[in-house]
Amino acid sequence: MTTLFDERERAAEALFALDEELRFLALARRNKMLAAWMCERLNLAGSAAEVYKKRLIEAGAEPLPAGRTADEALADRLRADLTANGAETEAEALPGLIARYGAEAARTVREQARES
Repeated sequence: MTTLFDERERAAEALFALDEELRFLALARRNKMLAAWMCERLNLAGSAAEVYKKRLIEAGAEPLPAGRTADEALADRLRADLTANGAETEAEALPGLIARYGAEAARTVREQARES
């Protein structure tokens, strides 16, 4: 016999799982958008661009360095890639770009979740 408390607990767990899934999807989408932007800056095309995009999307699932947020670690990685390819001036746009693409990705994921 399930109680009201048990039902509420299951509902809360399901909501938490859904929130985590949507957060993961939004981060993957944001990283994909950033990867496309980076490929343009790094003059990557074809299979090289696809490999770069895949690695950047997968980077969202890697453990974070101690004391760093996911956004900081991502910005550091992108900044290093830009610097290594002589595009240091583009690095100034990263914090705003990460925030903008993150908000856009989260909005898109929420809209798709509502439609399904």
